[in-house]
Amino acid sequence: MFVKKKIDYYPITVVLLLFAIDISVFFLSPSVWFTLLWSACGLYLKGAICCWNHNHQHNNFFKVAWANRLLEFILGLQTGIVGEAWVLHHTRGHHLNYLDQSKDESAWKSADGRTMGRIEYTFRVTTMAYPLALKVGQNHPKSRKKLVENLWITGGIVGILMAINWVNALILFAVPMVILLTMTISTTYDHHSGLDTDNPYEATYNITNRWYNLLTCNLGYHTAHHLQCARHWSQLPQLHEEIKDKIPSTLYREAGFPFNMLEKIEESWFKKPQQSL
Repeated sequence: MFVKKKIDYYPITVVLLLFAIDISVFFLSPSVWFTLLWSACGLYLKGAICCWNHNHQHNNFFKVAWANRLLEFILGLQTGIVGEAWVLHHTRGHHLNYLDQSKDESAWKSADGRTMGRIEYTFRVTTMAYPLALKVGQNHPKSRKKLVENLWITGGIVGILMAINWVNALILFAVPMVILLTMTISTTYDHHSGLDTDNPYEATYNITNRWYNLLTCNLGYHTAHHLQCARHWSQLPQLHEEIKDKIPSTLYREAGFPFNMLEKIEESWFKKPQQSL
């Protein structure tokens, strides 16, 4: 089997399909308006791919290194987060330091101890994402070297695409990469902001909506993820069941639109009528 777990064919297939569409639109789009339309539609789907990129960096999908590296270049072009960026900034940084805001690479507190708003947090963490990843990489030179290579190669690919068709390259790749990196950082604000504690069961918000977790590959089980970040994403619901009694009820959030709507539709369609006694 080419992948570590068969269920990883789900995100891999969608990633490759969307990339194929991007390339097709880049070369074959009949107009700028068509390119803009696809790019706008693709942003939402690529938002989910940002989550899958995160999962892949924690636990690589493929068994062979070259396939993982190739997938990471595609994910970098789709999300603005190249291979090893998650590893350094997130796994070797944030995951080790999220209980200490003075060290956290994704700190929601400012230097003076103030809780930042979403906009300030998003701006600060986004602009410092790659500099901090490189800084963390000083203690992990092999991973840092790979990150630098990935940045140069990804930048080179975008440069080639710009030389071929700069308008389509901007619309399909360069601009979405910046937008999706920013959107990813903004989403992480909801994971920990305001939770100033050294208790890992009380330091993370969770979303248990089935549709949300289907799209994000179980990102909603965030406490479980932080307790065992090497655990495969498909196993997080089981781990959550084992620890949920330790998680305060206040640390559960609604998934929001359209996930709550989908959940209500599902309940209305499949809810069995109660039998009268």
